[in-house]
Amino acid sequence: MGKKLLASILSISLIITIGGISAGDAVQKVQAADLTVKEQVIKKSTQGNPMLGFDENGDSIYGGDPSILVDGDTVYAYVGHDNSSGDSYVIPEYLCYSSEDMENWNYEGVIMNMKDVSWASDKTSAWAGQVAKYNDQYYLYYCTWNKLDAGKQSIGVAVSDSAAGPFVDIGEALVKGSATTPESSAWNDIDPTVWIETDEDGDEHRYLGWGNGKLYICELNEDMISVKDQNQDGKIDMADIVDSDISKLEFTEAPYFYRQQDENGNYYGQYYVFYAKGWREKMAYCTTDDLMSGVWKYGGEIMPPAATSNTNHPAVFDFKGKTYFVYHNGSLPGGSGYRRVACVEEFEINEDGSIDPIPETSTGITGKSSQIFNWNNEPVAHDNFTNPSTDSSYPIVADVGYSSAAKVEDATWEIVPGKADKEDDAYVSIESYNKPGLYLTARGDGIVLTQDTDASAGTANAMTFRTLEGFAGDGVTFESVAYPGTYITCLDGDLVLSETPNAADATFSIEGSEVLTSIQAIKTKRQYTVGDKLNIDDITATVYYDDGTKKGVTDYATDAANIDMSKAGTKTLKVSYTEKGITVTCSISITVAAKEVVEPKPIPTPVVPAQGKTYTKGYLIYKVTKSAAKNGEVAVTAPTKKTRKTIVIPATITLNGYTFKVTSIQQRAFKSNTKLKTVTIGKNIKSIGKNAFKGIQKKAVFKIPKSRYSAVKKLLTAKSGFVKRTMKLKKI
Repeated sequence: MGKKLLASILSISLIITIGGISAGDAVQKVQAADLTVKEQVIKKSTQGNPMLGFDENGDSIYGGDPSILVDGDTVYAYVGHDNSSGDSYVIPEYLCYSSEDMENWNYEGVIMNMKDVSWASDKTSAWAGQVAKYNDQYYLYYCTWNKLDAGKQSIGVAVSDSAAGPFVDIGEALVKGSATTPESSAWNDIDPTVWIETDEDGDEHRYLGWGNGKLYICELNEDMISVKDQNQDGKIDMADIVDSDISKLEFTEAPYFYRQQDENGNYYGQYYVFYAKGWREKMAYCTTDDLMSGVWKYGGEIMPPAATSNTNHPAVFDFKGKTYFVYHNGSLPGGSGYRRVACVEEFEINEDGSIDPIPETSTGITGKSSQIFNWNNEPVAHDNFTNPSTDSSYPIVADVGYSSAAKVEDATWEIVPGKADKEDDAYVSIESYNKPGLYLTARGDGIVLTQDTDASAGTANAMTFRTLEGFAGDGVTFESVAYPGTYITCLDGDLVLSETPNAADATFSIEGSEVLTSIQAIKTKRQYTVGDKLNIDDITATVYYDDGTKKGVTDYATDAANIDMSKAGTKTLKVSYTEKGITVTCSISITVAAKEVVEPKPIPTPVVPAQGKTYTKGYLIYKVTKSAAKNGEVAVTAPTKKTRKTIVIPATITLNGYTFKVTSIQQRAFKSNTKLKTVTIGKNIKSIGKNAFKGIQKKAVFKIPKSRYSAVKKLLTAKSGFVKRTMKLKKI
């Protein structure tokens, strides 16, 4: 930054009015100090964290306890809609977002409202949930208070044909709180996480985990809506559920399962559970070789308590060769532990399976950070501090100054559009990079770092500054929007507001990332056999700079040509990157194994479901009406129990590995099912038999896909048991 002192009074080039005070008044004060006021526009970061937090109109909306589903080339993010105006949980529904690039997100809307869950004690407790895909159906596992089980928390499940919903609850809890004994609280049974995979022997496993204080794990049946009865005694209890008591590792809640994948999508290595630890909640992880063993090895803490929220909730996943860590904080205006928003960071797992700390940042994976220097080239920084564990210490208020001894992370900022008016190009707000949600704030005659806790216009003004051409003839000067005519000024190591500052003391320069410091590289395939070609196309490299920023690079170099793949052993692949004369290097361990002769295992031939045969799938009984060899079809013949309140007739089912369309409902299929009140009909139904629904609830609701509404409406007649006067049809 050039240092140019002004030799005389410069002319005023811009007169505007701000906040009811004429800028002319401010100009008179500036003129008295031989300064001039002229707006200038500087570059801003317009993305970064939070990742979500908006509705269909682009307005702010709170949502916590994030979870992720990767479905093909699309990432779906789910949160519970925080609608609290105080210090309590008010969460009426679940929201969905989607993205194809982890940068641009679409609001998909509400996927399930708690008013539609018949067994819930209240309609505002849509606690943490996770969606899984299985056999082209989508399952939302969630938790809420159960009025049918002494008011305990229980795990529920809802089903949909789409990742973006709507989801329909099955009508009863999947796991009741009373099933997990001995209990330590009424809320042991919360925060479900699900993991589906096929093991090395070809056996498929569908794991469900959940817990607060205790970590419970069970296996699900193929229908995904019932727990596997491990001892075949006809009941689900602790003989079927593993109590992984990791309370000694300070497990609090919010478990989330994860495992690494190779380039072919096959899982390998240890299982991870990420979770919330202690209070205020930190993020930590454990590992195990077997999810059902109940034995876990502590990995360590990876994220401290958030600067703006008392709780946290992880979601970990892979997408397009990168691994992401999603979490929540209270960084939106008015945010807190009861009004949360989802954020994201990219990270890598080390060669030994360990994970380095993952700090929360304001920039996330798409924002841009900056450093702000005063006229003497000293960086603006906030005090170095650790987020406290006591609730009484929040909201945080920290001192801000300038010092060449400041740590880089404390002297790194994200300059964003001004909170007072994001459309005004000369307005900026300055958010801390490593304490996201905390902004430079005008308070009295000084500048502090603090949180926007009330989302008021006054707070927005206090956190907004107008950018002017630097008073010293170069750089930029920041004028307070809350106190027009006062400027951020360096004085005795502090940042203050001054009406008549020395030109140099009120002039700053802004610099982005410049100095390359390190590189990290991950390679999807690291296991080879003698004679294989060493492929380097699956390397993902990230470089880091001294201001805390990072970026992905593809123009890296390797020494792959020097590695001998003709001999077994452990090899070291070096990855390097050069920029502005600086070269950084890292290593990746490669294992080359000797060739082995493996006898192929015989593949059992599945039994083809025969025409006329009857099968039970989930809570329905089906009859094969058209063989699998001829684009198989089945008919619904009856439920397994006549006491169900809700029935979901799917579009397709899978029997012995063969997919069948569900095309008909046979006569008398649900006759005299007197409690049946909600029927969701799949999109492939072509016929409904006589008296199929005779004798069900008189005010029953039939939910029909929009694409098949007219056709199915014609099938639902008095002949089928439909009562036009009282029953209703609803499009979905």
